[in-house]
Amino acid sequence: MLIAEQNEITAQWYQRATVRYTPRIIVPDYSDEELIYPLARCAVCEHPLVLERGQATRAFILAQAAYQFLYGVGLLETKFVIQCSLDLLHNQIPGIGEFDKLQALTVIIDEGYHAHVALDYIMQMQHQSGITPLQVPESNHKLDAAARASATLPPAMRPDFQLLAVTLAENVLTEEIATLGRDKGLAQTFTTLMMDHTRDEGRHSGYFADLMKKRWTQLPQATRDQFTQMMPDYLEDFLGTDTTRQFERRILRACKFTPQQIEQIIAESESEFIDLHRQLTQKTRIRLDRLLKQIGVREPDTNTTATAHASDAA
Repeated sequence: MLIAEQNEITAQWYQRATVRYTPRIIVPDYSDEELIYPLARCAVCEHPLVLERGQATRAFILAQAAYQFLYGVGLLETKFVIQCSLDLLHNQIPGIGEFDKLQALTVIIDEGYHAHVALDYIMQMQHQSGITPLQVPESNHKLDAAARASATLPPAMRPDFQLLAVTLAENVLTEEIATLGRDKGLAQTFTTLMMDHTRDEGRHSGYFADLMKKRWTQLPQATRDQFTQMMPDYLEDFLGTDTTRQFERRILRACKFTPQQIEQIIAESESEFIDLHRQLTQKTRIRLDRLLKQIGVREPDTNTTATAHASDAA
């Protein structure tokens, strides 16, 4: 990369990084009529038993869903993206040039700021609404899927898999928050939070994609083959969801629904839950497949896969 191009990239970060100029987002006086999270992403909200309880119950459910989403974003940023950026900086992943390390530092700064803003928003929202988060998660499905996949690999392959996994996760996160930021039906402060985040995440997504594309050509063939073969199962796990819907059950218990009512609500909203997950997963999978091809990861060879399975069975 030419010095002039490097200087331009660095200058753009100084000019546009939200941590450098964005004022604090202040949550206004709480109103349970405002949508703090999309109704379409909370299958139980439209159930008759929930609607009978009135606006306050729906607002409680949506607040818990928003908390869960924001905590999940913070976890992804602090436990996954920042950690990978630190590994890039400290040579845990070989072949990374000085300018790419400089960009990793900007990612660390940005993501630390976004995690700060998300937690600040949660704390303000809790104060304004009086609704306390039911749980503060220490992990989530996406992080657990990456950990499960990494554990199956030899230690020498894990740092590069982490880079690939973060590349995919940043693409997913960017699209998720951009979609929420465009939702005109949501509270303005929430969409502002999402759009401010999107400004940086788009750059992060491109940075990791370009870096992974360069790194892919440097990997040993055995590593490339291993990653290619494991990718379909990994994406299925990464894009999966808790089919038992434990979080929704916990919210409904907090709303004082009886066990029988909870099972009724879960059962009668199952089709909406499945349809929503299928729609989100299909769109995301198309994007990730396109990204993998751009990086250089191709569809696994079916003959090789069949031979590997036969060998395992033997």
